Amino acid sequence: MDTGEELRSWLEEKSKPYPARVEFALKVWQSVEFPYPNKYEIITQWLNESLGSCETLPTQQLRDFLKLRAQPGWVTQKIKFQLIQTLVKIVSKVENANESALELLPMVLNFELLQDALRSKNEFLTECYGSLFKCHQTCVELRKENTNQDQEHWDVEFVVPVIKQLAEIARRSQKPELMLEFYDLNTVWPLVELLLSLKSPCLEEFAELEKQLKAEFTPERIAKQPLHVKLLLLEAAILNNRYQTENLKIIVNAVFKISQESELSLPLASYLLMSLRKYDISLQFEMDQPSSTGFAFVSEQLPLLVRQYKKTHLKEVLILLCSALRLNPLLLEQSVYQITVWLLTAPKENPEEEQLYSEYLILLLDMFRRLNRAERFIMNLLKALKEWLGKFALDVPHKDAKKRRLQDNETVDNEEQQTEKRFLSLIFKGTSSTTVPSANDAFKQLTQTWPSHSAGVAFTRLVSNLMTKPSLVIWKTLLFSFVELLEKDQPQGVLAENLDFARELHAALLCQYLNGTRLAEQVHLQQVEVEQQLQHTSQVLEMFGRRLLNQEHNRRLMNAFLECTERASGFELLLTHYWPDGFPASQRPLQLRGFLPTAEWTLIQQRVHNFGKSSCRQRLQRLELQLAESGWLLQDKRGANCSDALAELVAPQQLFRLSRPQKQLRLHQRRQDQDLDSHLEDSECVELLALQLLREYAATAKEAKAKGSLLVKLKLEEQVEEAALVSFLREKASTDKELQLPSAQELVQSLLRLPLTQLASSIRSRLWLVIFVFYRDLSQSQLVDEANQVLELLIDLMHFGHPLPICSYFPQLSELLNLIPTSTTAGWSFYESLFARCIRRQSAGSEAFLASCTEYLKDQLAATNKLQTEQCRLLLLAIETLSSVTGAQGRRLQRQLQPLLEIYGEMVAYKFRSKKKEASLYKEFVDNTLAGYATYVSSCINRVARQERESEQQNKKKEQEKQEESEEQQEQDKKKKKKKDKKKEEDKEEVKEQQAIDDNFRRICKIYIGHSLNYRNAHAIRLLNVALTHRQRLHLDPDEIEFVLSSYWRQLNTDIEKGDISGSALDCLEPAIKLIIGYKTNEDFLLLLRRLSSQVEEMPRPESPAQHTALQNVLTLLALFSKCSLSSVKGAMLNEHFELISVGVALRLPERKDSAYRGHALRLLEAQRNLAGNRTVPLTGETLDCLLGSMLDVDIKHLISHGGSWQDFVDLYGALTDNLVVLLKQHSNLMSDRAAQLSALCQDLVQAIVGFRAERKQTTDITETELDGLADLGLKLATVMATVATTQALAVKRVAPFLLIFTIRQMVSTERPTTLFEKVKVHIVRVCHELIGICDHRAGHFILRSSSEAGARMYEGLVKEHEKYHKFRGKV
Repeated sequence: MDTGEELRSWLEEKSKPYPARVEFALKVWQSVEFPYPNKYEIITQWLNESLGSCETLPTQQLRDFLKLRAQPGWVTQKIKFQLIQTLVKIVSKVENANESALELLPMVLNFELLQDALRSKNEFLTECYGSLFKCHQTCVELRKENTNQDQEHWDVEFVVPVIKQLAEIARRSQKPELMLEFYDLNTVWPLVELLLSLKSPCLEEFAELEKQLKAEFTPERIAKQPLHVKLLLLEAAILNNRYQTENLKIIVNAVFKISQESELSLPLASYLLMSLRKYDISLQFEMDQPSSTGFAFVSEQLPLLVRQYKKTHLKEVLILLCSALRLNPLLLEQSVYQITVWLLTAPKENPEEEQLYSEYLILLLDMFRRLNRAERFIMNLLKALKEWLGKFALDVPHKDAKKRRLQDNETVDNEEQQTEKRFLSLIFKGTSSTTVPSANDAFKQLTQTWPSHSAGVAFTRLVSNLMTKPSLVIWKTLLFSFVELLEKDQPQGVLAENLDFARELHAALLCQYLNGTRLAEQVHLQQVEVEQQLQHTSQVLEMFGRRLLNQEHNRRLMNAFLECTERASGFELLLTHYWPDGFPASQRPLQLRGFLPTAEWTLIQQRVHNFGKSSCRQRLQRLELQLAESGWLLQDKRGANCSDALAELVAPQQLFRLSRPQKQLRLHQRRQDQDLDSHLEDSECVELLALQLLREYAATAKEAKAKGSLLVKLKLEEQVEEAALVSFLREKASTDKELQLPSAQELVQSLLRLPLTQLASSIRSRLWLVIFVFYRDLSQSQLVDEANQVLELLIDLMHFGHPLPICSYFPQLSELLNLIPTSTTAGWSFYESLFARCIRRQSAGSEAFLASCTEYLKDQLAATNKLQTEQCRLLLLAIETLSSVTGAQGRRLQRQLQPLLEIYGEMVAYKFRSKKKEASLYKEFVDNTLAGYATYVSSCINRVARQERESEQQNKKKEQEKQEESEEQQEQDKKKKKKKDKKKEEDKEEVKEQQAIDDNFRRICKIYIGHSLNYRNAHAIRLLNVALTHRQRLHLDPDEIEFVLSSYWRQLNTDIEKGDISGSALDCLEPAIKLIIGYKTNEDFLLLLRRLSSQVEEMPRPESPAQHTALQNVLTLLALFSKCSLSSVKGAMLNEHFELISVGVALRLPERKDSAYRGHALRLLEAQRNLAGNRTVPLTGETLDCLLGSMLDVDIKHLISHGGSWQDFVDLYGALTDNLVVLLKQHSNLMSDRAAQLSALCQDLVQAIVGFRAERKQTTDITETELDGLADLGLKLATVMATVATTQALAVKRVAPFLLIFTIRQMVSTERPTTLFEKVKVHIVRVCHELIGICDHRAGHFILRSSSEAGARMYEGLVKEHEKYHKFRGKV
């Protein structure tokens, strides 16, 4: 390769892909072995010619090319210009509009080879930058269309260095004027559009660029620029000259001069004021004559611009006025009333103008609120408006005319105009509010003059902030001005065509005033004036009403009149209801609609119903409803009548006021609209809705010809009483006939969605009976699933609330068993709920039902000498229920227990009648009947013991009788003979009853015990407890007891080895452990503790699940041992070994970030709490130190930072506080010597709450759940401190000042303490008050010296509060 032609041929080789050829060109460019002098120009020219025809832009290769070092003289300038133009043209294509291609252009502008070409021509340089900004904007627009917002940060990072580079070039330019000329021609327009397209415009960099170019804001410079470019140039000029008052004066003059000369430049004045406000620039600088300051100059120019453009460019005028009010409301002070009247009467041609006008009125009212001149505003506005209405006719366009005007104005804009409008909307997007008119607005005709949804709301808010006197002035002003319009048919000062508008505007202002005034709260200050104004209002409304009746029907004014009446009556009711207590009653009677007689109101109603629209009729209905509600409020029965037509309008909170037929009518109408959620809070509505659903299903079943259906026969159209339903069920429910019913799944789901369980007992009982009728029908059909669901619903109705009198509905068990069999799971759940909820809680008819239950079971037993499985379950359920009832009424129910136990005894005796059968044959029977055997044995033994006590008492009486006087010997002999006869009979009965505990009874009891050796069975444990309590009567020898307990202990050890001690078995495990430990010898218990201790010593730190389970089992056993009631010797053993085991476990706990740490730590703390609360264990000082050390080892203050979760923190904190309370209450003597450990624990607890997640970035970065949890934990800490103050005040007195200093320092010095939230602070402050109460009088100076300034201030405040509220605890 010796010549340039060969190099070109290599570069133009079509067989190789284009990126490979570019890489080859790069290697040739950098090759030292190819010293051809023109290779740079050949490669550059080839790139220039070939880039335009390449299919895929080789971005990476071009990036490498533009990074090469090169001298400007290697390539001629012509080729350089061509290469730059080619690259810019290619990147500008839409298909290349992406970030990777766009990054090439700054590299082109920085390429060493092209620098001389770029800087030789300013025009070319500015064109390149302009093209770059255009490409970037295209990329941004395409990304917005694709809704891809991930690269927004990239835009700013890309464009800022480019703008700074251009500013640096401008600073070094030798011809800045020429540079500025080409910049304005080629660069500023695309740059401004790019900045406006970005989410965060780089205005400071743009202003710096303008500053380096020495650009000034002059009319000549901006003449050829579009409006949006002018606006950003204006902002940049203001930003650059914000401290240069001379330049600001020139800019302000120029802007207003341009605005007056061209209507299209009016937004310049608006943006000038917006920029002055944005950069906080004052207008108090000197101006040329005749104005003295910039403020005066602007305030003079604004009315001129408004007068000039209010008819042609209303939108721009409104933007200008809103900008002025935001900058300084006083700019419009001199001309505000005239301007407001102009704008109020000017027609608004589109919704945008109406929106801007609303915003203007809101800002205007806010201005007078801040100036405290609300009454002057209303007075002067009404005066100015009246003058205008007397001279000019109001131009309110008709709807059709408005539509035609909008169609005429809809001209097709060219592309430049559309672009300008789009950028102007971006600039002024923050100036329009988004208020939506209400559909129920009574003053829709005033939408263009005084819109209620914006200006009306703002006026109401303004009035609500006023004190009494200014509010009264506005009220008087409105009434007097309104009276002038109502006195005559044609009042002076207002044109006839403007009269309706003026009256409606006054009515709207009066309504909005009455809606916002707070005079009802301030009536005690100006009672006479308020009552006078109320009377005046009634007179004005009377004139208004009669004026309407004296002329043709006016829909517009009728709406206004009804709205005024409603607001005035509402204010009067508010005043009456909230009349101050102890204040003299008002002498003025409540008037409401009484300002017009009934006959005239009748005429108004007729007009509304005949000629009014639906909105007007609805307003009249609301007025009548208000009259009814006033009767409810004031408890006036005459005015509280609510007609059926008004029932639809009653608020959901007042549904209880309606009668049952009205609720039914309302539900029927609302159910068609599926709007029933608001009615579910009323119990009667829920009942009616359920009955309506059942009635509809009954109608469907009747159409399907379901013969025999009880629901069809039941008359649900009328209100069915409970007694009638019960008699209906007793008569009809016994029939057994298969039914063919339609699908009821939809009805069942609808019933399940209703809150039936929350209803009152009377309604629930009626619904229960009706739904039971429905269930009876379903149970006779093939709809088994629906029947079970309805039965579950009946069980839920029985479960919640007061118990239902089910037993009085079905006094015979046999009758109920026919209706609801026990063979199904749902049926058995029903009987469990019946006994648990109705019989246990002694509902009506319980005794009679139990008697029938006894009779039924006795009959069944007498027939076959045994009971079926379901009957046996019922018997056991009844025995278990009656044996657990308590209270005086419960004892009355227990009378029914003995007959059931006798049935149980007969059943058991018959089963075990043979003594020759092996005991293993009774296993199944024992398992089925074990639940009631403990109660049966206990009852038998107690009955025999009672008989023995009675016989002993009779023997004592017999001995006393032998010592009586001899003169009555004969009579005594006769009595003794009689008594001996009686006693012989009683002795025979005793022998007969005592024979109940014979060898056979003992044999049966031992068989039951032998077949129930399962410590997880609560009934077996209960039976064993009873047997051990009465072991002498049952002839249980020590070997038998030892065998049973050893069997339990072997089962327990087996489960421990398997790791099968689950949380569900702990309820049975605890009584089993207490039994086993209680009957173990001291030696056995010592060996058990030693084995447990050695097991802990051999245990490594748990890592595998098996090791975690082993440690968990040890802690569970330790906690259960600590709960046992022990002898003094066993208690001493446990105290000694507990310390060893506890220390061993604490050393083997996993790390705090381990998920298993919380479970092990909680079990260890629970075991320690059980030991501390066990009075039979003599706790020593060493063991107490071990307990306190374990609590400190938890390190609760650093738990979250070490990886613990929120739930770990809550559980461990609660366990620590519970342990402390138990130690302080049970072992106060030992704790009195450990003030230091107690203080350290309290410090950890305080720091854990106050410094919880103190490293968070914001104070509010705490969830509501965490905040509530911290408040609960703070309450526990305050309880601990109150216990310390009660039990350890003397012992803690010396350390209390240090603990108080620490607590205050945590509240003051922590970066983001949780005490910033009041619900947490209140408990920490309570802790401080407890500590202040413990400290003596000498601690105050020490605390002040040891605290920071903020801490000392807080301490002084706490002491003052303590002295005032907390110190005195006696009685006055």
